[in-house]
Amino acid sequence: MPISIISTTGTSVFSQASKSIQEEWQTFNKRTNVNLQSIRRETRNFDGYDLYHRTLQYLRGESGSKDAVTAIRRASAELNSLSHILARTERHRSDQLHFLASDTPDGVLAARVVADFAKEYFGVETSVVHLIDGLQVSDGRKFQLDGIRVLIATIYEVLMKAPAGTYTRVINPTGGFKGVVPYLTLIGMIETDIEISYIYERSSELITLGRIPLQFDFEILKSAYNALKKCSEDFVSDSALKSLLGLEPDSSLSIHPAWSLFDQTEQDGQIYFSVNGLGLIVLEHFAVLDKIKVYLSRQAAERFDGLDQTQQKKFASYFDKLREPGWIEQKRHDEYQNPGGAIAIKPGNVDERLFIYKLDEGAILVAELAFHQTNGGYDRVPKRRADYDTYRTWEAK
Repeated sequence: MPISIISTTGTSVFSQASKSIQEEWQTFNKRTNVNLQSIRRETRNFDGYDLYHRTLQYLRGESGSKDAVTAIRRASAELNSLSHILARTERHRSDQLHFLASDTPDGVLAARVVADFAKEYFGVETSVVHLIDGLQVSDGRKFQLDGIRVLIATIYEVLMKAPAGTYTRVINPTGGFKGVVPYLTLIGMIETDIEISYIYERSSELITLGRIPLQFDFEILKSAYNALKKCSEDFVSDSALKSLLGLEPDSSLSIHPAWSLFDQTEQDGQIYFSVNGLGLIVLEHFAVLDKIKVYLSRQAAERFDGLDQTQQKKFASYFDKLREPGWIEQKRHDEYQNPGGAIAIKPGNVDERLFIYKLDEGAILVAELAFHQTNGGYDRVPKRRADYDTYRTWEAK
């Protein structure tokens, strides 16, 4: 199975390099009006290119030394942790390395150096730098309002392209600002099949946290989706938030199960609310599910339309669940093999069955709807993948 690793990045690749590189880094760090996007995207002639090139050459030299593994692990916190994480798995052409860069010149440049070197050293085709606007320590308000928001949105964007069950997913918060670690840890607790791996400074021991048994009742929190979205865009008054949550004007916000997802602030004597970090994580969870398309084949759509309301309600709930990759892995009925190569879904101790195909970008095609028969088989099964198309997009009503 391919691996997707999301790494926060700091500047240790400069601070642990040669003295001349350290001096050049300190000079570059004082520059202003640096084009950060150019550093992330351009091939040559971007701000700090000489420092980038020298540091990359330095790392290449270290990788050719007698004890290359030790030298590279000492070269930067990110390379140290990646070396240990990737040593546990075989390389796959679909492996992904993602580096989260701070909103600073040396932060982006360091991420670019590490990403480009990691691509060639570890033999990975996909190695991407993501610039996190607002992720810096000089302006705390910007960090809270923009940095955390962009950070969480970026992580979920990456996770969407590396779905659970298809990728081994790792968040590696070894480098960079430690203020983001609680948010990354929460994502690892809440979402399906995400591993948190961390190395302290130059340690040789990789600390790995598997899934922690923390569960959110997303079905209950779904009613707060519009309120979370609104509060992520602007400050919302007390009365407006209560209305968005479906509460009476004289009621307390604390009676709603999503109350802890909002922060309050006072402006001109009035109380306003915004979404907090935990709320942003919940919001992105729902946003990702909305982005995952579920299609019905013509055969599935026609059968669904012919079912009674009770049966339609059951299948509708299953269609919604298909947007959750973890649910598919939990409910797939591997004991049943069919010639069409579809995944058989057994939602539980029920008669309903679904046959699905996974499409690009995490989309799902429901090929057939079936019912369990007394003889142990199903009344419908897929025959050939070519028989099914994306006839209709499923939208919950």
